[in-house]
Amino acid sequence: MKPTHLHMTSFAKGLLSCATALALCTPVSAQSVLNAVTANGTLTVATEVAYPPMEYLEGGKVVGYGKDLLDLIVADMGVELKQLQLPWDGILAGVLAKKYDLVATSVAITAERAEKFAYTRPLAVADTMLVKLQNDNSMSSLDDVNGKVVGVELGSTQAQEVEVLDADLKARGEAGFANILGFKSTDDMRLALAGGQIDIGTIPSFSLAAMEQQRPNTYVQLATIGTGTVFAWVAHPDGADLRDRVNEALENIEAKGTLKELQMKWFGFAMELPEDYLPEGAL
Repeated sequence: MKPTHLHMTSFAKGLLSCATALALCTPVSAQSVLNAVTANGTLTVATEVAYPPMEYLEGGKVVGYGKDLLDLIVADMGVELKQLQLPWDGILAGVLAKKYDLVATSVAITAERAEKFAYTRPLAVADTMLVKLQNDNSMSSLDDVNGKVVGVELGSTQAQEVEVLDADLKARGEAGFANILGFKSTDDMRLALAGGQIDIGTIPSFSLAAMEQQRPNTYVQLATIGTGTVFAWVAHPDGADLRDRVNEALENIEAKGTLKELQMKWFGFAMELPEDYLPEGAL
């Protein structure tokens, strides 16, 4: 039977509805985040400005290795930089909520995070360093940490590695740490160490020189733990296109030799960054 005009109209409307629904449901994230940044002419990033020499405040301005890289990247992208100064606590949740385009602060690469965030290329690599006050003669190695109070930044890989060390000490029949105190920022932890509230602080190894410069003759290395941590920036999982564009800019910076120059400027040495840095299942 030949369809009536009503049937044809309904059929056509049905096709139109399907096409509209398909257009609305088809993923458009392939270029959406990067296109939005380009269209707005602004890259909005969140940074914890309490992590020298990566990013910190000096004279009311954000400075550091990460800030120098950011300035070069936005110049490469042809956009302006809007940098929000936020505490570490909640900064990763904020990018998942799309409150900003990128977390441009030092985020350790872990298997769990790599499934949730789009990581950029590595920016730095470091061991976890235990530090003490220079005038504290009660400790000279890991053998002396039992019964001591150690400070960590909440939610950091340093905190996880300290917990592993504590468990290992106790498994060997030793006392382990008297307490593990969590702080919202590494600045708070360093002040607590300087003020005697904790016996040991935890930092990435590249931060010791900056700490010594800020407070000469105050902190010294006690030991290193862990197996080396790789740091990068992260975008929302829908922002892989933005991540790829940032990676492109980073590759240009590295190819010119500028990355090594910035490492020498801020760390005093050049780093060998891993090529195979993302765990299995990473975005």
